[in-house]
Amino acid sequence: MNTHRLDAKGLKCPMPVIKLQNLSRQVSKGDFIEIECTDAGAEKDIQSWCRINQHQFIQSTAQPNTDNPVWLICIQINPPNP
Repeated sequence: MNTHRLDAKGLKCPMPVIKLQNLSRQVSKGDFIEIECTDAGAEKDIQSWCRINQHQFIQSTAQPNTDNPVWLICIQINPPNP
């Protein structure tokens, strides 16, 4: 399993999810994607996208920045069944 990083900083809804959808088609099942974004609504949008597409939302952490906080969101693409 690999970890991929998506830089969605500065993008507004729905672009972080669209970029995530495009990247998810290029990675392998079980891979992780870390999304960096500045759009405060992206966390809920990505949670919904994960639920609909049966991916696992792992965590979201806000990283303080002087101008805008940056959220680091981690998901797993189609996680293997336990």
